[in-house]
Amino acid sequence: MARIAGLVAKKNIKGELTHVTIDVKKHKDAITPFLEQMGLTTKTAFQLERERGINLEEFRTRMHKHIDNLPWKK
Repeated sequence: MARIAGLVAKKNIKGELTHVTIDVKKHKDAITPFLEQMGLTTKTAFQLERERGINLEEFRTRMHKHIDNLPWKK
């Protein structure tokens, strides 16, 4: 059997093919439709939340504004 870059086949003790590892970067066009069909290319809830988040500078601005507005004892 010829070796194909980006594909790794694993066999059990009996010599039966049990696992195939596919490098998605090398075979993106061939595997992407199957990954989309299985829902593996959709973004997780964490990824969606991170995209809606604010950047570091905006966070610092809001944090300092909040701290400045706290009722400090003088």
